[in-house]
Amino acid sequence: MSTAATWLDQVPSLDTLDLREVQHISRSVLDRLAEDRELLTRLVEDVREDPERLSASRVTLLLNRLSLYQAADRGFEVRLNMNPRPDNQHVPHNHCYAFATRILQGGYVHVVRRRTNGWAGPFTGADLEPAIVTLERPGSAYTIGDAMVHQAVMEPDTVTLFIRGPRRKKLSHAAEELMPPRDTWPAPALPGDEPQESRPPTLEEYHAMRAYLIQCRLIN
Repeated sequence: MSTAATWLDQVPSLDTLDLREVQHISRSVLDRLAEDRELLTRLVEDVREDPERLSASRVTLLLNRLSLYQAADRGFEVRLNMNPRPDNQHVPHNHCYAFATRILQGGYVHVVRRRTNGWAGPFTGADLEPAIVTLERPGSAYTIGDAMVHQAVMEPDTVTLFIRGPRRKKLSHAAEELMPPRDTWPAPALPGDEPQESRPPTLEEYHAMRAYLIQCRLIN
């Protein structure tokens, strides 16, 4: 990773099963980074010079994201999420890892759902019941474990910081019958390719994301 040494290099490992510890470390990182505009700007700018982080950045059927900082030896990655696709925000899903997020701009309705068919494996919408519904606004932050099913119905201008822990299971799952149709997936990077649920951004898309963050006054 090409980024010069920063306070992020001193962040403790997130390779722990203690979700309270994950929350404690992650919240500190997200709060500090949200206030460190100079570092946030540098991390965004450095993505274009780092093939690994550019490839780990994604254009997905839910939103766009930049991979700002990777610490595989300490079990975490810091991301910046933006450009949510409102029509594709209704799919309950879980993740392969615990994560924490903080809203920088915009907001969303966040729904954590209770599974009625156990904690592991695939599920459908019929296997879920609402458990907690919250309204997230700038400054809001929360942490979720890998077993939890959730969905975030985002406003179009929402931007969030996101920190993920190490992979804890082979696959994540979503309610397949509620997945967005293929014609709403990201357009292929090259003409003639098939649409994909998730792919790396082109350099043009990266520059558009950076310009958007500058326009939003989140980076310099």
